[in-house]
Amino acid sequence: MKASSGALLAVMAVAAVATTALAIDYKVDDSLGWDTYVDYDKWTADKIFMVGDTITFEYEPYHNVLEVTEADYGSCATGSPISTHSGGKTTFELGETSTRYFICGIPRHCTNGTMHLKISTVPYDAATAAKMEEAAATAAPSPASLPSPPADTYADAKTAPAGAPTTSTPASASASAPRYQHPAAALAGLAIAALVAIAA
Repeated sequence: MKASSGALLAVMAVAAVATTALAIDYKVDDSLGWDTYVDYDKWTADKIFMVGDTITFEYEPYHNVLEVTEADYGSCATGSPISTHSGGKTTFELGETSTRYFICGIPRHCTNGTMHLKISTVPYDAATAAKMEEAAATAAPSPASLPSPPADTYADAKTAPAGAPTTSTPASASASAPRYQHPAAALAGLAIAALVAIAA
């Protein structure tokens, strides 16, 4: 009886760990980050965001990230955000099934049609997680760039506000954030080893 209780606990531990073992940290737009050059609807089109994944915004100091309601997302309203983030890098954990809305609060960055992002999170599914991980590992990042410059790009660096992009400023294209296997994957291996030891 004691051995079967231990085996049941080990199986339950493996099941709990498996739900987050293949969590993915998505870097918003993979290469260009959070910027006015990007079509975020195109970026999200081939992704399935699952509970346990994270999304990381990387951006220049003249941008920010506001999490907002659906109504504020639709109108690019910045007056009452759920949360406001600045500093160049912000990570959100997708901890439950829901739809979350993000915009840049700098004037014209959302209303120009680019700096808004809608993330719909679905329940974790191991098979889908494995496919997404495999696709991420084999696909080279391709920016979802728009052909036109952002609404706030200044032609003359002398008239541009401090830190604002100019047409002579090269677009920053950092490398894609590495995909990782959640640290809980190691715990899953230990739980399986314990199960084998109990069964033996």
